[in-house]
Amino acid sequence: MEKNENKLNPFLLGLSITLGTIVVGLISYIFFTSNIKLPWQEEDRCEYAGWAYAHGETFDSTDGCNVCVCNDGAIACTEMACESQSPEDLN
Repeated sequence: MEKNENKLNPFLLGLSITLGTIVVGLISYIFFTSNIKLPWQEEDRCEYAGWAYAHGETFDSTDGCNVCVCNDGAIACTEMACESQSPEDLN
């Protein structure tokens, strides 16, 4: 008679290899998709004053004299001092 202690069950061995492969694959997928932007993934849009702007798009600031740009979901605006207009100047 042979001893069963040294024999590996091929089913359990295959199952453990398959489950290990799935776990490694899921971890790789989560890491890859959360940290790297793929070419077909769209950059984040910026929302400003009720409008949505695409990555790299420039637009006027609400103060009327500064310019803003959308950078992957973040808005960056110039900070120039604006001349104030009095109501008489508008007439």
